[in-house]
Amino acid sequence: MIRPFLICTLVMLFSASSLTAQTDKASINKISLELEKMAQHDHLSGVILVAKNNKILYQKAFGFANRADQVRNQLHTRFNMASMTKMFTGMAILQLAESGKLSIDHMVGRYLPDYPNKTIADSVTIHQLLTHTAGLGNFWEELDKVPKEKYLSVDDYLPLFASKPLAFKPGSRYAYSNAGYILLGKIIEQVSGQTYFDFVRDHILLPAGMLDTEAFELDNAQPRIATGYTMSPEKPGHWKNNNYVNVFKGGPAGGYYTTAEDLLRFSKAVLSNVLLNKHSTGLYLKGKVKYDRGYYAYGMSTDTLNGYGILGHTGGHFGIANEFFICPDLGYTVIIMTNGEVENYWDASNLIKSTLFGATTATDKYYFTKKVIREVSGNGEEAGYKLAVGKGPSDQLRESVIDRWAYHLLFDKKTQTAIALFRLNVKCFPGSSSALYSLAEGYRLTADKTNAIRIYEQYLLLEPDDAEAKEKLHSLMKSNN
Repeated sequence: MIRPFLICTLVMLFSASSLTAQTDKASINKISLELEKMAQHDHLSGVILVAKNNKILYQKAFGFANRADQVRNQLHTRFNMASMTKMFTGMAILQLAESGKLSIDHMVGRYLPDYPNKTIADSVTIHQLLTHTAGLGNFWEELDKVPKEKYLSVDDYLPLFASKPLAFKPGSRYAYSNAGYILLGKIIEQVSGQTYFDFVRDHILLPAGMLDTEAFELDNAQPRIATGYTMSPEKPGHWKNNNYVNVFKGGPAGGYYTTAEDLLRFSKAVLSNVLLNKHSTGLYLKGKVKYDRGYYAYGMSTDTLNGYGILGHTGGHFGIANEFFICPDLGYTVIIMTNGEVENYWDASNLIKSTLFGATTATDKYYFTKKVIREVSGNGEEAGYKLAVGKGPSDQLRESVIDRWAYHLLFDKKTQTAIALFRLNVKCFPGSSSALYSLAEGYRLTADKTNAIRIYEQYLLLEPDDAEAKEKLHSLMKSNN
């Protein structure tokens, strides 16, 4: 005989499960509807996946993997991960630590005794490299000056930064460092006896079942690859591919290619302790160092949304804007892979987070900024400014969002609204040199030479060492005579 209280308990559990399923369905319907609008009107391109307890609730491909030939993105299209690759590098270090082959508390010189920068070898720990607190910087400026196709191995990158002095005392503060993760890749190679790529394949990708994830040279003909695209500022409506501005081959700091479903497999492998034991997984995921968006762990970052912990990583470069995050408390895994401009990723990320977790200060600011942009588009600059000032622009508005959407509107040939948004940014952020620069660019790109000259002159009072801006001003003044 089934007791009454047991029947009551089963009914309650069934009701709770049914309510959760209904809530998930309503959330996914909202997300789906809004993403479709973005794809139709705002050039959204990529693959977006939402899963709960490893079951896919939503997965959809948008836009084009190859715009020139109108080849559409598919669910199995592979996208450039950019800095999300750092999750693999952190994982590899923790695997070597778990096996007793290194200690994250040891100095770099313990494992790289011949490293040419003695200061780094003797004063920087692996922990500091993992948490971006070592004082190493980046190498993009140096890489832009050399043939990128020559940079295939970890060793190839070391001369770009090995001789640079540390930017600050190791451990004293946080500063995101791609160079630091290249150095971690070298340590992985030295300790394991394998190349970085072989170690990641053998110890992370294959055990996790990630058969579509790989680092490869861009001149190899690879199937199912999404080319990254940016909007040409000089030619409205024209897309530029990112083949010549990104790394030629991915490595420890970024650039692997993967699919959304492979990243879901990674999520499952991490949380089920397939790649590390339970203790090491906790060490891998636990936030260590505070930064502007939460805490940085070991190749992962952590944050809290309305009391729910989330962890993962973003990745971005020209024509690349991605996010991978897990919410263990609610069982969600969210993967956003886009091969276009960053504002599409921002829209998708804020939509999904506000829908699944509720409004936060960050999403409130984002949506208020979008409201101001719509007000400018519909009713003009003064109406937008009135709305912005009424809420306190320095507290509510996001300057970068207004800036990107102004360029977006230039691309869509909505010139007057774009210039109005550039001007609005200058009004709302009067001390911002970047807002002035974008306004000057807006005038230049719309052939308003007189105003472009005037604003460039104002900008150079704040940034007198900007050689590129000086050259643009000189060219404008010469052509305006």
